[in-house]
Amino acid sequence: MSPPSDLQRAAAVLDRRAFLKVAGFAAAAGLLPAGCGGVPDLLAPPPDLRLAALSPRAYATLNAAAARIVGPRGGTLVERRTVDVAALADQLLAHSPTLAGPLSQGLAVLEFGVWPLVAKLRPFTSLSKEAQDHVLADLVRSHLETKRALYGAVRALVLSTFYGAPATRLLSGYPGPFGFGAVTIADGLES
Repeated sequence: MSPPSDLQRAAAVLDRRAFLKVAGFAAAAGLLPAGCGGVPDLLAPPPDLRLAALSPRAYATLNAAAARIVGPRGGTLVERRTVDVAALADQLLAHSPTLAGPLSQGLAVLEFGVWPLVAKLRPFTSLSKEAQDHVLADLVRSHLETKRALYGAVRALVLSTFYGAPATRLLSGYPGPFGFGAVTIADGLES
């Protein structure tokens, strides 16, 4: 499975050099937090899940962002782990190491970045749903290309993994791949 081109474009903007410049500026200005707590229990990866590309914190951050990006009905599926976006993304990124590095770094900025870099003072996963929406909206509306690219990369990863999961077919109306299971090739040819 190849990652979507939107994801590749956004990851290119979130390259290591740009990330290090932004993180270096934030550290020099004293904007990065000095320490952090553990991953929130509700967002932590299940004990039996072995992550290949994401850290437990990146896993939690991605699922928290996914629950906000996919809307209320989709968010419920993410929160209940009917669709585990971060686990699916981890599998995708394990096969795309050139995307995994920049996206992991971007998730670290989303989680730990603080104002004025990111519109918040606490970790993303510890914010209320409304505050998370505000942070994501700030990234979308920003005049800084890096902030918009961060949102674009996270959004592309979330949507490609979320809507690729069979449990979301009722939301999207997609019957599934033609020629597999209950959806025949003939079903695809009917109009």
